[in-house]
Amino acid sequence: MYKLGPLTYIIDYIIEEVMQYSPLQTHLGTYRYYSEAYLTQRLAAKKNERRGFVFAGRKHGVETGLFFFNALMLGEISKELEAAEGDVAVAILFRDSDGTNSDPSDIWEQKKTSIEEGFRRAEFTRGVPMVPRPKSESWFICAAKENPYQHCADLEELSGNDKSPNSAKKMLSTILEGEATNERLLTWLEANGMDCRKLAEEMPSFAKFYERLISVLHAI
Repeated sequence: MYKLGPLTYIIDYIIEEVMQYSPLQTHLGTYRYYSEAYLTQRLAAKKNERRGFVFAGRKHGVETGLFFFNALMLGEISKELEAAEGDVAVAILFRDSDGTNSDPSDIWEQKKTSIEEGFRRAEFTRGVPMVPRPKSESWFICAAKENPYQHCADLEELSGNDKSPNSAKKMLSTILEGEATNERLLTWLEANGMDCRKLAEEMPSFAKFYERLISVLHAI
């Protein structure tokens, strides 16, 4: 069963912008959800089979290698769904970048690139990395703060560590006047929506996701 969350609404807003209909409103079954745990289990089964298994290579560290393999598994699943249902699939892999001061300066780019390479290795051409910087809370801060969709680029430099006093999650909780849970964010979205075009103009990490998804949808 699909796990409905606030990021699904963002995806749906973009699909509606391009395709002129909302899958959430017309056919919820359009969406399929595969957890990180499920993708990891599938990867483990592949390793056990030892048949044609592909390793990420030395250029991927342990963490970015996980992004690569998640995308590889999701790309394979998407191709299987297309074959089974005679339809076209779009795969969106969401992973927070969770950068900290000790990480390399290009860690966000490394993780996004690892996802792209994983989809490429799966030979799946409609894969979309969804990698907020440092995490999705920064996107919601931009939309929900007192002066929304203005001067938001610096939010991508917030700490991705929830224990930090200046973390993105703590800032968003303050804005929402309560813990930034999925339920609270869904309530906020129901009342306010999200202007994805404006958000893309302000948040570089969102712009990469937005532009890629728009391009994939136009190509269908």
